[in-house]
Amino acid sequence: MRWLALLALLALGAAGEAPSRTTGPAVTLDRIAAVVGDEIVLEGEVSRLAAIGFLPRREGEAELAYRDRLLDLRVVELLREKELRLLTGLEPDPAEVDARLDEVAARYEAGAGEPFERALERARTGRDEVRSWIRRGMALESYARERLLPTVRVTEPAMRAFYDGPFRAEAESRGLTTLPPFSEVQDQLRELLRERLLNEEVAKWTEGLREKTRILVYRRPPIASASGSASR
Repeated sequence: MRWLALLALLALGAAGEAPSRTTGPAVTLDRIAAVVGDEIVLEGEVSRLAAIGFLPRREGEAELAYRDRLLDLRVVELLREKELRLLTGLEPDPAEVDARLDEVAARYEAGAGEPFERALERARTGRDEVRSWIRRGMALESYARERLLPTVRVTEPAMRAFYDGPFRAEAESRGLTTLPPFSEVQDQLRELLRERLLNEEVAKWTEGLREKTRILVYRRPPIASASGSASR
């Protein structure tokens, strides 16, 4: 996407140059959606992600709220990319990437009632590029988890508190009044708690990246030429 950012900067810089000899209505090539440090997220990127339903939509979610989530996804990715550039060897399993792509396509077709290829055409992209978006996100997520997993410590008191608290509450919400003994589910509790603590650490780390990075988000309407949605 760096070449798109370059085009946007050139388009902005052209406003200060000598006027062109040609005349006619101004045409907006793209708009800046956010600036993350020295990186730019374009509205066109957000529109293309929205057009193919890249993230699952929440029930009753407004289009603007959905676009905001997609924009935040790109902001988080750019925050993590700066750290990831220092490392190698975190390439996701191609089979897992393909499975995630199939999931995106199936979700779109179920919601829109049309072939996924139609959305790709409207978004002016293809499966290979969507696959690269997925690969990028998975690599960044793997990096965050690998970086923070050694900091997660699961103790027996914490597991017992989890057993008597969230685990019991979840069981009761599902109509289960009797829990299995702690000793029988200890291993499962350890994995559940480790995953929860790891997610909390990833969220804290990402928030720390936000705090030390200059982020500007521009609230603008979607570009009309980039229309298309997975919800109908």
